[in-house]
Amino acid sequence: MRTVFKKIRFLVLLSRAFLRKHLRLVLFSFLIGIISFWLLPKITKGVPTSRRVQKVGLVGKFTVSQLPIEIQNLISSGLTSILEDGTVVPSLASSWEVNEEGKVYTFSLKKDQFWHDEDQVIAKDINYNFSDVATSVLDNETIEFRLKESFSPFPVIVSRPVFKKGFIGTGEYIVTSLKRNGQIVEEMVLKPKNKKSKDGTLVFRFYPTEEAARVAFKLGEIDSIKGISGLGDLEKWTNIQIAPEVKLNRYVAIFFDTQTGKLSDKSLRQALAYALEKKWTPRALSPISSDSWAYNPSVKKYSFDLENAKKLFNKASESIESVEGGETIEVELATVPSLLSTAEKIKDDWEKLLIKINIKVINTIPEEFEALLVTQEVSPDPDQYALWHSTQEISNISHYKSPKIDKLLEDGRRAMNREERKEIYFDFQRFLVEDTPAIFLFHPTLYTISRK
Repeated sequence: MRTVFKKIRFLVLLSRAFLRKHLRLVLFSFLIGIISFWLLPKITKGVPTSRRVQKVGLVGKFTVSQLPIEIQNLISSGLTSILEDGTVVPSLASSWEVNEEGKVYTFSLKKDQFWHDEDQVIAKDINYNFSDVATSVLDNETIEFRLKESFSPFPVIVSRPVFKKGFIGTGEYIVTSLKRNGQIVEEMVLKPKNKKSKDGTLVFRFYPTEEAARVAFKLGEIDSIKGISGLGDLEKWTNIQIAPEVKLNRYVAIFFDTQTGKLSDKSLRQALAYALEKKWTPRALSPISSDSWAYNPSVKKYSFDLENAKKLFNKASESIESVEGGETIEVELATVPSLLSTAEKIKDDWEKLLIKINIKVINTIPEEFEALLVTQEVSPDPDQYALWHSTQEISNISHYKSPKIDKLLEDGRRAMNREERKEIYFDFQRFLVEDTPAIFLFHPTLYTISRK
């Protein structure tokens, strides 16, 4: 016990001696601690505590000029931007005027817009490089586009982001790295323009197929995959998040060759439309997004009606050579691998009409086909000239010809008044769906997969 007391007494004496010798140092350290406790949170306020690197996988082969629009919008802006319903609003431009019956568009720029290199955005920087539009810079804040013909969707066209040389934009992110294999982009690195931003670096990696992207996710090369149609075996994985998104700007449809062969018969096309049970959701009723201001919800829905389908089929059979003498009609349905299960369901429904269906898997759209099951993406503007006008030999894949539809499409892109255009496109959808150059099925659901 005496030994313990001696040790305690020794420590007390040692502490007194240390404090007498280093009192100033101890007091100074205590003061610094108090100041740090109160001031450090204020000093670090607004400084990001974490700037994670997010590695995102996307599927597709893209050149620099054809990058997905969602990436382009992160880097820069266009003269305009587009709301979900297709309404066009100012972006780099503060306003615009339309003159000479829709042939001249004059845009006034905002004064507080700057490029990533801190130069102010001026009219001569706007470089859309249109081949058939005369562009004139009137002054630093005004740019004029003179078209050969009236074209009401033009404000949608100039929503495409613009860039200065070196991929310099006006958006919230700056391109810091770009890797290519030939002309094809393999990887892009984007960092926030604002150094105080809490948003982290984005690394986009591109893969040729969904399977390649899923493998990369499994190997840890990427943290997430955006916009894939199939989950594969990842659906069974734990500790991942799966976020579905219905893409109303796309639709899945069966396109028919309307000019040659048996499917040039409208009654047969309508019979095939009525024969489908259409259990897919959400349904697509026309080629215009249900979000659009021009969408017509009152078009013919072709609800499942097998009896009506058989009547129309019998009517069509009278004029189809291949069914004369009781011979079974055959239809080849071409489709892409991601829609193969949908094609099998279509085959089951159509064969109830005693039609033999042969499914053909393709990787690119063939020049010739009887029926083609694919996904189509559409513009935010209701203009469908490229897809359905009889003069569009390449993009009008159904080879559809209708003087009435041609006239409506021509009028729709000339009309400047929105209500007038709405009436035109309501009629366009009604007559197109009645003619059935395609059966509109559903809006596809795409998935984003990420780690928890």
